[in-house]
Amino acid sequence: MIEHKDLLFKQNVTWDGVWNIWKAYEGSDPVWQRFAVKEKGFESWDAWRRYQISFLKPETLQWCLYKIKKPMEFIPSMRLGPFRGWQKHFVEKNVKTFADLVDEQYDWVKENVGVKNRLENFPQKTQFIALYLKDEDVYVMYEGHHRATAISLAVNDGVDIDFTSLPTLAVAEIEYGGKRLMNRLLEIPRKKLV
Repeated sequence: MIEHKDLLFKQNVTWDGVWNIWKAYEGSDPVWQRFAVKEKGFESWDAWRRYQISFLKPETLQWCLYKIKKPMEFIPSMRLGPFRGWQKHFVEKNVKTFADLVDEQYDWVKENVGVKNRLENFPQKTQFIALYLKDEDVYVMYEGHHRATAISLAVNDGVDIDFTSLPTLAVAEIEYGGKRLMNRLLEIPRKKLV
């Protein structure tokens, strides 16, 4: 269990439990289903996301579920995950936070359709997936980038998001070599290789 002033421990969870929530939210969305097939070249959302996460070997990690007590403070301080579509905005990879993204790429963030949609209709019940890199004492977002960016944009612009239910965060701790792992994950092909 990780101690953090903005996180309230709820329970230990299995990777299957984390996966099932992810699949229920994103995997049931026709937009993401089409994206997995047309843009990424996989036969389904399941196949795409299982391929993507497989390099992390999530079933071997210990997962805990937390409530985020102060999402408007905590989320912007998290680092962007190891994904080219998000990391492409920076020369130095795997070190920037969502607050940095909004600050340095404001126009792109403001025009991003996914971010705009979440900001206009933020899900009242939502769960993020993250990794805690113990050797750097940082949280890295693995799943939930559009929602996290929407929160960070709202903070930047002085807009409140009314959380009727506190967001949750499924976290696995990476004890050593977190930065090296993030760099390796960034190099994984994101499209199906034919």
